[in-house]
Amino acid sequence: MAVYALLALNAAMAAVVVAVDLWSDMLLGRLVDGPGEVGLDDFDAVKSVANAVNGMFIPLALATAGVFIVWFYRIRQNADLLVPNGHRLGRGWTIGAWFTPIVQLWFPWQLMVDCWRASAPLDAEGRRRKLSEKVLALWWCTWIGSLIVGRIAGTMVRHVNPLVPGDLESLRNTIRVEAAGSALRVVAAIAAIVVVNRLTAMQQARRAGINPLAARAAQEARVRALVSASAAAASPAPVEAPRDAASEGQASA
Repeated sequence: MAVYALLALNAAMAAVVVAVDLWSDMLLGRLVDGPGEVGLDDFDAVKSVANAVNGMFIPLALATAGVFIVWFYRIRQNADLLVPNGHRLGRGWTIGAWFTPIVQLWFPWQLMVDCWRASAPLDAEGRRRKLSEKVLALWWCTWIGSLIVGRIAGTMVRHVNPLVPGDLESLRNTIRVEAAGSALRVVAAIAAIVVVNRLTAMQQARRAGINPLAARAAQEARVRALVSASAAAASPAPVEAPRDAASEGQASA
């Protein structure tokens, strides 16, 4: 539930950023068309909203990353029980892959795909079904795309001087690129919610199928133990053969 809530907040926050960017683009367009049509109060309102969003971004991102990684690690633990030898990477990569340069672009994807396949429901013959992985592809592509587009927007804004009238159009282009990256984050967060929901549900369903079997095996083991104990208690104790007096005398001598 914490993962759901934080991902939903991320989607809402990214949607607010898109709205702020579109608002800024509209004001800059009016400023380019006619400087007298836009006042400083209009830009102050945009700036106040943007500052509020920026102040919440880092704490929300850190909280989401921490909770998501905890969920991911637990999902991988369950997947190891379901398919012990069906994973391309070790369990530690569910944490380290997010912080390792270069491999962070595809290791988390591989880990999630392996967990998805290991957690798939079984058919009537006990074989794992092959499920569509489109939602995984949507989540990962939009997430990586948002990072790339965000880097591009960050590079563009460093080369723009908003005080130079000729750079206003370049600033508008930068804002549009940033809005595109935020829109990708909205889609990535929603897709992540779907992935978390479906993967958790699949593992819960597999557990519901495994637990009765495990309970039955444990019950049978307890019954066997009780039967063995009863049989051991009911069996007669070995009787020691009596010894005669002569034998005892010889033994004493």
